[in-house]
Formats: sequence, C-alpha cells, structure tokens
Amino acid sequence: MSVRPGNALTAVVAAAALVLTACGGEEPGAGGGNDAEVPAEAFKLGSLLAETGAQASAAAPLVTAAKLAIDDINAAGGVFGKDVEYRQQDSTSDNDTALSAAQSLISWGADAVVGTYGSGMAAAVVEPITQAGALMVSGSNTSSELTGISPLYFRTAPTDALESAQLADLLVADGKTSAAVIWQNDTWGEAFKVSMEDNLEQAGVTVATSQPFNVDDTDFTAQVNAVVSAKPDAVVFLSYTVYTGAMVEQLIGTHKFASANVYFSSSTIGDYTGSLSNPAYLKGIQAFQPGAEPDTQAEFDARAKEANPELSAFAYAASTYDATIIAALGAIAANSADGQTIATTMREISGGSGDGEKCTSFADCKKLLEDGKSIDYDGLTGGIAFDENNDETETNYIPYVYQADGTYQLKQ
Repeated sequence: MSVRPGNALTAVVAAAALVLTACGGEEPGAGGGNDAEVPAEAFKLGSLLAETGAQASAAAPLVTAAKLAIDDINAAGGVFGKDVEYRQQDSTSDNDTALSAAQSLISWGADAVVGTYGSGMAAAVVEPITQAGALMVSGSNTSSELTGISPLYFRTAPTDALESAQLADLLVADGKTSAAVIWQNDTWGEAFKVSMEDNLEQAGVTVATSQPFNVDDTDFTAQVNAVVSAKPDAVVFLSYTVYTGAMVEQLIGTHKFASANVYFSSSTIGDYTGSLSNPAYLKGIQAFQPGAEPDTQAEFDARAKEANPELSAFAYAASTYDATIIAALGAIAANSADGQTIATTMREISGGSGDGEKCTSFADCKKLLEDGKSIDYDGLTGGIAFDENNDETETNYIPYVYQADGTYQLKQ
C-alpha cells in the first residue's frame, strides 16, 4: 500500500484473511435495548501502564488519557447505571513486575484492562489477564507479533506493518536509495525490523546495514560506527525514546550525519531536550505518529496538559483514550462485564462489521446502545474497525518534523 505524506494521511487496510473465532459462535448484534436486565455490579476497569522506570515518561500521557476517558464515561452516567470503578497499576518497565501488577488487577476483579505501554510487556501479561476472563485493550501496542494472540486482546494502535510501509514510502518520496536500520532488540523491535526491511526492499531502498541494540546497553558506539561506515542515504530508528538520545548524540553530534536524513518510528518520537547536548541535532528529523487529526489532537493535548502540566509529548494518548472508551462501550453493548462476552461485541461496535450508526463520543454512543441500536464508534483517532484478528484497520498517520529547539511540529 502506497500513501504519500500530507497533513493527515489515512491508511485503511483490508481485513486479514485469517479468521479467529472469538469465544465461539457468531457475534450477536450490539445493543440490547432497555429490556435486558442490567448487571448489578459496577464495571471494573484497570490500566496497566508504567509510572516508574525507563518507560514512565513515555507512558505518562497514556496514564492521563485513560483517566480522562474514565472521567468522561462517569460524567455520562457510567456503565450499567453506575460509575466505572477504575484502578491504575504501575507496570514499571520490567516484565516480571508487570506480571505481578497484572495479578493485582486480576485479584481486584478487573473486567477489562487497558495497557500495556510496550508490545513486549503485553506479550508477557496477556495470557494471565485474558485467561482470568478479562478483556485487554491497548492504545500503544504495535508489534505484528501480537496479531491474533488472544480472542480477548484488542488494540486501537496500528500495527508496525502499516507504519513501516508509511516510512518506506516517505524515504522514496525523499529520494533515498539506501538506509541503515537501528532497531531495539526485543519482541517489538525485531518484528518491526523485519517488516521495515521488507518494505524498504520492496520500495527499492537498499538496506545498507541493520544494527540491533539491547535495552540494557549503555554504549552504542559499535552500532553508530557501523552505520557511519555503511554510508547510507538515510537512517531509520526503531526504538523507544529513552534509548535513542545517546545514539542521536553520537550519530549527528559527533559524526555530523545530516539530521534531515534521519527518520524516527512513532515510538521514537518524543522529548529529547534532556538527553542531548544540543537540541538542534534533531532539526529536520521526520516521523509519523498515528493519532487524531491535527485540530482534534491539539485540543486533546491541551486537555491532557491541563490535567498533567508535566506532559511534553502525547504519542498514543489519543488512542489510549479510545481504548478505554471502547472497552466501556463493549460492556454496554454486551450488557455484561464478562470479558469473553464483551469481546464478541467489539468488532461490530468499532465498525469492523455490521452497519452501525456512527458516533464519536461515549455519551452519544451509550445513548444509541441503550436505545437498542448498533453503533460504529469513531474515536479521537478516527475510525477503528477491528478485523478478525482484533487489529485496528482504519488509521490516521500524521507527519511531523523536528525543529531546531528540539520540539516536533506538524509537517507542512
């Protein structure tokens, strides 16, 4: 799929051929009207996101977004006529700690869990969460390795397979014929790397060198030297922000590689003002960020910053808001807090099947469901349309470029 950059790009992917049957049987129509008996217990929704550790700064806007969604849900009357009970559990950045945090949410009785921040952590916790019967919805997991991992696992963030095609097209549009790929050596990074290199080669861009790094590395000299020696037209980073600053410092600051020839993944884009000796090293670096249209994004960013003034980056915040909202809508559509039952409604209410009525807020969607109608929820990030593997198939890709002061702005 070839899509050229503009102010807002929409990639719509056809549903995959592989069909995973969610919990047996066909999906019932969403929205049972007012005749069904409403569950007596409150809907319990937990979030499993990092508040401490290496991923904490990147996950902070997601924590804020989930809380804002809960505020909106409860302001509109909640779920089952009661406020949603909400608990945020610190996953930290360690998978073992995340497993313990997930167990705390399970013991609490979570009906649905929003999270985790990273795809590798999601792979570590999805089994105990979903085997306990809870729905799991992420707004930031992008690894293609998670496709079809559980009938109870959904995500409102697009897969890396989609983003790698976007990045490859951008390099071609910029006239690049060779590229080095620096990638994070974990479940997420390896899957992204495979897709990225495949899309580059299909686009006619030679992979000059492919350099992995481990997340516990502190010296990236070997990777940067290998990239410089390969003399590529471009460098693509597939890495989290927390690990990238030191490599940018060496690549651009020390070796004088042109920053305009550097490209970030959506997980790489972020705030580097505290990790670079000169923020101007970032000037001209480009990246796509899946999310809301610019005006909607700016409005939501302002609301999130009002809630948490310390926020300076907002990647995956809007999609985490959408993940929280659609989990609550799924419970209303199913008239049940049971994760397996909710899962059978998710594709329809997202617009991935059926012919539901479009709605864009929790309050409006809730009213339609309570009136016995089916819905197609389009959130802050636009359409969602889960496919048979529970992956999102309607995605806005917004192009950004870094400025000399280290901030990134919408590409004109």
